[in-house]
Amino acid sequence: MAKVTEELLNQITQTADLENFIKQHEKDFENETVSGYLDKLLAAKDLRITDIAARSGRGDYVYKVFQGTRTATRDILLSIAIGMQLDLGETQSLLKIAGLAQLNPRNRRDSIVIYGVSNKLKITDVCEILYEYGEKIF
Repeated sequence: MAKVTEELLNQITQTADLENFIKQHEKDFENETVSGYLDKLLAAKDLRITDIAARSGRGDYVYKVFQGTRTATRDILLSIAIGMQLDLGETQSLLKIAGLAQLNPRNRRDSIVIYGVSNKLKITDVCEILYEYGEKIF
């Protein structure tokens, strides 16, 4: 069974043998890829990449992200999340797996995106709201 993060943190800060720690906890490390996670969501939601490419406003770039041949920026992943109509938890997981900052409700731009994701808005609607508030659009 995987160890909780706090337990791993406690152990790594107290270990004198990094190599042994890594060997012992290999199964505890997260190793999900962005493309792998997106593929799981694609299957679970019975979606097609063609539809996501159109709904995200990112076109062919979406195919490359799904194939794992392109590293997506935070905004690209947020566009894909909106195009897939992911819920907030799925969107946060996607950002976490990518090693990017999760949406922060204390950030005005992020709050707008959270609102859009939570209300299943289209990418054009989210961009319009971002523009209205003087925030960078996708």
